[in-house]
Amino acid sequence: MTPSILLIEDDSTTRLSMTAWLHSAGFHVIQAADAAHGLDAFLHNTPDLVLLDLGLYGRGEGDGMDVLRRIKATRPAVPVIIVSARTHISDAIDAFKAGAWDYIVKPIVSTSVFINTLRNCLAQVQLQQRVHEIQDHLYQLIENLPVIIFIINANLEFEFLNQSTQSILGYAPQDILQSPRSFLRYIVAEDRGKFLHTLRSCFRLHSPPFCLDFRFIHKDGYQIFLQAQSITGFKDEEHFPDRLEGMITDVTRYSYLDNLLVQNEKLNLLSTMTEEVAHEIRNPLVSLGGCARKLRSVYPESTETEVILQECTRLERLVQRITAYQEPLTVTWEYCSVSAAVALALRLLSRRIGRKGLRCDVRNADLCPAVWADQELVHRIFMTLIAQAVEVACDQGRMYIE
Repeated sequence: MTPSILLIEDDSTTRLSMTAWLHSAGFHVIQAADAAHGLDAFLHNTPDLVLLDLGLYGRGEGDGMDVLRRIKATRPAVPVIIVSARTHISDAIDAFKAGAWDYIVKPIVSTSVFINTLRNCLAQVQLQQRVHEIQDHLYQLIENLPVIIFIINANLEFEFLNQSTQSILGYAPQDILQSPRSFLRYIVAEDRGKFLHTLRSCFRLHSPPFCLDFRFIHKDGYQIFLQAQSITGFKDEEHFPDRLEGMITDVTRYSYLDNLLVQNEKLNLLSTMTEEVAHEIRNPLVSLGGCARKLRSVYPESTETEVILQECTRLERLVQRITAYQEPLTVTWEYCSVSAAVALALRLLSRRIGRKGLRCDVRNADLCPAVWADQELVHRIFMTLIAQAVEVACDQGRMYIE
């Protein structure tokens, strides 16, 4: 695409000469003879570069310096090169302060040098725009990654958190950045010490990268499992690091399902073992007890048969104890938040819900009082209920939880 240049020059001879040079160099030229026409042409066109004479006067728009200020205020990214007969150093300083890209003194001695200056200017501007586009693109990628990207300083205070903080933790990045140590308060107390110890060790010389699993209390009140790991950056072998960069991944779904799978496997194995052991003991026990009772009826005075019957009774109690292991595991009674349990279940089932395109509307969950129960069982109950509801719901439908 042919670059366009806006030439604002009140001297017609100079303007025509410069226009001819620019045309021969392959530029598209927009001409303006005074400040007013120059500003009007700038506002109604999109020039890639402006060549501006400082000695402009016309129709109340001010001189070239005023035009420069208005151009930079309107579109600061457009480069402006001053081409002026003014040679005083103060004019050049004022122009650079107002945002000029370069300052060229008339008369122009070398056309080729002048054209190369313009091309270099356009190339640098294009490069800067490309760099800004890449920076914006990378920033958007970081902001929308499904993990938390963080920067922590040597005081263990967060300096940066991306927007995924809101979806994973429930807290907006600003909530934590305004109170940088507040993040620590939401870490489960048993994990807080190892979290602090790991962070402190990262600010030592030659500290290796870390990977740490810890538990965190979501804003909605339920516990989530997180994994923090550092991102290896530039290492200075002579100075202590002044900041730590890393990411935090939500591993709640995997931790919960792994624990559930392990528990189910243990229960299944225990149930199978107890059934087999109880069966293998009960069969000979019944035969032995029956024989002992017959012996006692034939030899009522025999003490040996009484001993056999007593031992059979002991073995029967042992079988009953073994059978009891097939019953549910011991529960931990505590007050459990219904709203937090529902929120956790929806979080763990979010992918399944998303695949069916369902919209979930939770009503009055915060009004439910806490229930006295085992938290793990409460979570399983809501997981099962909501999973069944999702299974039978129509695609793109709506599900109400009240």
